[in-house]
Amino acid sequence: EHTELVLSEKQNEVINTVSKEIEREKFKTFLLHGVTGSGKTQVYIELTKKVIEQKKTVLILVPEISLTPQITSRFFNVFGDEVTVLHSRMSPGERYDSWRRIFKGKSSVVIGARSALFAPLKKIGLIVIDEEHDASYKQSDMTPKYNARDCSIVLARFQNCPVILCSATTSIESMYNAQSSKYKLLELPERVDNA
Repeated sequence: EHTELVLSEKQNEVINTVSKEIEREKFKTFLLHGVTGSGKTQVYIELTKKVIEQKKTVLILVPEISLTPQITSRFFNVFGDEVTVLHSRMSPGERYDSWRRIFKGKSSVVIGARSALFAPLKKIGLIVIDEEHDASYKQSDMTPKYNARDCSIVLARFQNCPVILCSATTSIESMYNAQSSKYKLLELPERVDNA
């Protein structure tokens, strides 16, 4: 009963814009302003397919709280064993197994909370920061103190790949950066029917 998802015009626009940078292997920061239910997960999935075709990897950071089966199961449905999830509720053993899988190149998609930023992914072709405004990206209770959103932009620059910051309620800094053309603003202004 696999229904073929029809992407909206706006979803296709976003996918095409980011795909160009994936193909060019160029660093660029996109700010994706997408209302809730605008189908951004499907956009991530379509872009991930393109990166995997290039034999590269994808890092998707989500706030700890929304590391729900909802986003991860959709990725598992499409990419199966290619996906590794990292989160704080894993035992040290599970975490170690995940790290080994990633390190050995058995996983081309890593979805995790902020510490997944340090996963040993090689040849990253795309980084996605979902809900980029979320305060949980700031690690302030332990050393080193870091902001995973800002660090991911640095990582993308090192890897020469695009990074997408996504939110329905973008942070003031990110909106400012988009308005000053430091980031390229992309919009998903309407809900998609299948959301």
